[in-house]
Amino acid sequence: MADEATIVTLLGNGGDPVEYTVSGASASVVKGEVMELLDASTCQKVSGAGVPIAGIASSDMTSGETATTKLSCLTHAVINLKTGGSGTATLGSYVRSAGADNTVTVSTTLDNETGKSIGKSLETGGNAEQIDILMNL
Repeated sequence: MADEATIVTLLGNGGDPVEYTVSGASASVVKGEVMELLDASTCQKVSGAGVPIAGIASSDMTSGETATTKLSCLTHAVINLKTGGSGTATLGSYVRSAGADNTVTVSTTLDNETGKSIGKSLETGGNAEQIDILMNL
């Protein structure tokens, strides 16, 4: 998949990784992909806009591994992601998934409280622009 996150700086204890079982719906995972939180400590590749976020995949997984292997998701880092095609971000605003493509857009009401925010934008960005984000899940 395109537009995976670039890790700028790991914070906390090496990015404060959290281990999840990967859903069979994720055929393969690429390091830096935004991961969606599912039920019972399970995650999958982000499936759409405004979904609960587990973190950023810390490593690659092949399709044969996803059914049985755990994956660590980074939860505390400065990352660089692209705004969605019609997405924007304002300095200091919270951002969320813009779609199933690892892009972000400004959060809507209650996204932060419901676990849908990826983090806080560290810069202003317009359409399809790379921005730094303070991810603290």
